Amino acid sequence: MKVAIFGAGVAGLSAAIELVERGHTVEIYEKRKVLGGKVSVWKDTDGDSVESGLHIVFGGYTQLQEYLRRIGAADNYLWKDHALIYAESDGRQSFFRKANLPSPWAEVVGGLQADFLTMWDKISLIKGLYPALAGNEEYFRSQDHMTYAEWHHLHGASENSLQKLWRAIALAMNFIEPNVISARPMITIFKYFGTDYAATKFGFFRKNPGDSMIEPMRQYIQSKGGRIFIDAPLSRFELNEDQTIRCAVLRDGHKIEADAYISALPVHNVKKVIPNEWLRHDYFRNLHEFVGSPVANCQLWFDRKITDTDNLMFSQGTVFATFADVSITCPEDFQAGMGSASGGSVMSLVLAPAHQLMDLPNEVIISMVMKDIHDRFPKSRDAKLLKSTLVKIPQSVYKAVPDVDKFRPDQISPVRNFFLAGDYTYQRYLASMEGAALSGRQVAEKLITKLAPATAATLNLS
Repeated sequence: MKVAIFGAGVAGLSAAIELVERGHTVEIYEKRKVLGGKVSVWKDTDGDSVESGLHIVFGGYTQLQEYLRRIGAADNYLWKDHALIYAESDGRQSFFRKANLPSPWAEVVGGLQADFLTMWDKISLIKGLYPALAGNEEYFRSQDHMTYAEWHHLHGASENSLQKLWRAIALAMNFIEPNVISARPMITIFKYFGTDYAATKFGFFRKNPGDSMIEPMRQYIQSKGGRIFIDAPLSRFELNEDQTIRCAVLRDGHKIEADAYISALPVHNVKKVIPNEWLRHDYFRNLHEFVGSPVANCQLWFDRKITDTDNLMFSQGTVFATFADVSITCPEDFQAGMGSASGGSVMSLVLAPAHQLMDLPNEVIISMVMKDIHDRFPKSRDAKLLKSTLVKIPQSVYKAVPDVDKFRPDQISPVRNFFLAGDYTYQRYLASMEGAALSGRQVAEKLITKLAPATAATLNLS
């Protein structure tokens, strides 16, 4: 069976891995010159790795880790200290460390020891988060009608704990505020991370997501006979009389014929290529309920170290929500002699919420970031900024606002030979690398079961 996949992000590449392992013919078409989608990385003219975002592997990303193991990249990331670290003014840091106990006692005891929460905050959290820890998927979906802030207060948790602890988590996860994000994704995370001790571990790629994950995926797929085409944007589909796809047409006019077609494009791009004839189906009309969250990623190269923290960090009241010194966390990139790096810090910072930043000049945004860096890291005040980069993404992951979760589509569409993959499609996780990997696995499973049932029994669905 020949399958054409459009989009070479984690979802598309994951689907391809499943399909080539079963002996199917796979062709991937990527509109850009670089693979990876939302986790893409490229080298600029200075030889520096420019990241589209700061991406880490959580302990709970079990499907993604399974793919990395299967392609021989299981050693391409490093686990860090098991803690949430919050950067404060003048170089101070606050910590939420898990106790060395089984979950959820590890989180309860760790929360009681957190120095940035009051005793009332801690008591209110223990009481307030219980419904999430005890909940199941049905319960999580039933809470999608309210924001997380509403859910938080409804269950008696304090406003201070919302702002001090969970605001940065919401911004890091979906790039929107707690009073905007749906309760559904937040409490789902609490369940997964609050009942599995290892789920909250942070792992950083030894180099960067492109070299440590996307490139090994590419090599593996091609070693199994898969073909990958870059600079090959999808323009439209030509249909048969029964509205199945006859062929896909690239922007240059090249026509692609296959037995099945998978869109692993971001949802805002999927909407652009859906034929009008398909819009009679609620399935396709519902895609217009999704709007992407804007986000920006800033990288700063300094002439000296401004921090010694080897981990992910969060921050409140700054233009950046989460960040890391990748010269420390990623020991095989951003080192002295590599591009602009001189041995000093290389800060990678996720700017969120970013809707008010999108139209500002880059130099204005960099100035805002530097002001906050000087506040959080006193050593930066005497450091020289060697270089800065800024990547703006107007539509990143789908905005997980209330009442949108019910519109997340299954990977099987009403059109017999057309399927969807992407972290916005329905799977047990959320908009993330893990969600994308799960969607890739699920679309391959469902496609094979539907169109090539004789090979379905060989699927590796562990």
